[in-house]
Amino acid sequence: MLLLNFLLVSIFSLFQISCNGQSTNNNISAFALLSLSGATAEATLEDKFQSVQSTTYYRKDGNLQFQDIVIEYKLKTTKEDSESVIGYMGNPNEISYNSKTGIISGQITEIEDSFKNNSIVFSYSDYTKKFKFYLTLKKEGKIISIREITSTPPNAPTIPPNTITLPSISYETERSITYNGGIPTEYQIIRVKFQNSPDLSTFKRLDAYLGRPNIISLAADNFNVINYMKVSSYDKYAGYFFFSSGELYASYKIIVVGSTDDAKGNRSIDTVPPPPPASPCAGSLTAPITIGNCATHCLVVNLVGNQMEYIAKTSVGTTTEEYLYLDSSSSTVSGSSGPVGLEYIEHFSPISIGAYQTNPSTFDVTSYNNACVVLSSYLVQEGPGGFKDTYLTTKVIVP
Repeated sequence: MLLLNFLLVSIFSLFQISCNGQSTNNNISAFALLSLSGATAEATLEDKFQSVQSTTYYRKDGNLQFQDIVIEYKLKTTKEDSESVIGYMGNPNEISYNSKTGIISGQITEIEDSFKNNSIVFSYSDYTKKFKFYLTLKKEGKIISIREITSTPPNAPTIPPNTITLPSISYETERSITYNGGIPTEYQIIRVKFQNSPDLSTFKRLDAYLGRPNIISLAADNFNVINYMKVSSYDKYAGYFFFSSGELYASYKIIVVGSTDDAKGNRSIDTVPPPPPASPCAGSLTAPITIGNCATHCLVVNLVGNQMEYIAKTSVGTTTEEYLYLDSSSSTVSGSSGPVGLEYIEHFSPISIGAYQTNPSTFDVTSYNNACVVLSSYLVQEGPGGFKDTYLTTKVIVP
């Protein structure tokens, strides 16, 4: 009640000031005072979308004719765990976004890019209608960036009545890493090709559809595809259909459809995800182990309790050697410094006959976090026979 009285008094004072010819600044100050009393300010949004585009496809299933609208996007920065991309679909004159409340209303449906495919697929059973879409980036449930897109209805194709056999298809898949601001993002890349380089010049349409093996399927006309996730047109210059997915370990079914002036056909293939990259510790040896020949140059590794020890050794068989250098070192598989620093010995003429070795290097395996360690040794000898050197390195499992 006090707040209401305050507002009424303020409004009355504002009009009184205006009528008395007071300055505009005073009026503005009064309006500012009213704003502080509870008026809603517009949310400040940042454009975090690098690009957004929509493509509309026609689809027929039985007597129903659908349009599938694929909204594809790229973000300027890598999406955080607390962020999500959600698309809203509605009639152009009904769906709207209120910048003050940050709420979208009047939508027919909304879909989240839950599988991080950088695309969202909307479907509607009337292929002649135009729709408006809002693509939003939300953080902790609040819109922080928004793009508006309007779709164009597809043209209904003439589906040929006859059936042809498409050329055989194959696929290849691999992992790919992109970096955005130094942050790596890994994708599964799939390329679908026609085998044996067939002549495709008579085909008026060649499209490939990717989806879940038990969900994607051909429509009743054996030409259109339903319940797919992504679609790709044939790139005649590259010679394949291209797909990328953020699901590294997912298997997919891909259906390829094609048509000429008087025939249509399809092919399908099931994919297997690419194998994970080999472990950086693949090929590691288990201590105790001796690498090389200690009569010339070796690296001896032992494990006693929680302590791993390694020593570089060599042997000199003549008194004519003029220079001898021998070291031992450790590092991680990524190339960083290992648990123990460099140990080395260096001798100049005269050099006696006998065995030589570095000081033992020891570290506690329980305080070393990597699964393996890289141990190395470098030997240099110089004498009447000239200069010679050898290098030993191996990966050893750290239990």
